[in-house]
Amino acid sequence: MNGRSAAVRGRWPRAVALALALGAAATTLTACGSGGEVTYAGGTFDEVTPGATARAASADEVRGKKLAVEGMELLRTADTVRMGVDMTTPKGHQKVTLHMDRDSNCTGTFDAGPMQRGELIVVDGGTAYVRFSDASLDAIRDMAELRGPDAAATIRERTALARGKYLKIPAGTDSSRAVPGMKCDLDELTDKMVGGPDEGDVIKALPETRRYGRSVTPLVETEGGGDGEETTVYVAASGRPYILGVEGIEDGGQTMSMRMSAYDEPVVAKAPAAALTIDISRIRGGGALFEV
Repeated sequence: MNGRSAAVRGRWPRAVALALALGAAATTLTACGSGGEVTYAGGTFDEVTPGATARAASADEVRGKKLAVEGMELLRTADTVRMGVDMTTPKGHQKVTLHMDRDSNCTGTFDAGPMQRGELIVVDGGTAYVRFSDASLDAIRDMAELRGPDAAATIRERTALARGKYLKIPAGTDSSRAVPGMKCDLDELTDKMVGGPDEGDVIKALPETRRYGRSVTPLVETEGGGDGEETTVYVAASGRPYILGVEGIEDGGQTMSMRMSAYDEPVVAKAPAAALTIDISRIRGGGALFEV
């Protein structure tokens, strides 16, 4: 990924959400023949530092900041979490869902366009298994038809081999650098979380409502504490304030939303049966997946 936007300084939930969303997306979408990394505007994420001035906070603001801190800490220390990222970028619409733990086990799905849809499994940070949907393989084959008979014949053969199979990509091979999920690790992702909120950050708790089929408390952070761009974090309204979603994340022409679930639920990441796998070297050319 490129540098991180300096504009997020002083807006804590948005800074954390951007780091997590882009980290999760880049983990999965920089491969599968996507032809480029997930990027955003230049700059850096800095740890939030206390502001020079402070103002009296309302009760809703005090409660909002407290719930935000607790929710972020629960996320930062969770043993496992399922994270869903829905992004609209200048390159199009992309979706990623990852259920990951701190031992580099991961399962998930990816959708970065017609030719880049499927599922993945990573076991102990080692071998990754990627299965493209039949519709994606059809789209790859149809695209190859436009490149002439030789390319079409080659891609027909490769997509036929991959249909219904998991592509097996061992860690440490040349192929692994462009494989989704090879760094699918909750430790690495939560390491991107910046420090605590600034004294001047305004995070306001709104009345309880329903979201994602559950009772939630919305925590709204507004740019500059006024009428600017808003980021809303939804935390569980009963029990511990686990973060269940983040909406209103925008940066450099990108919009994102996130869902979190399955906190501390075991990640079941097992290698598929040998009959359902195929070595990636059999369908990969000199570059991207399925490249002739």
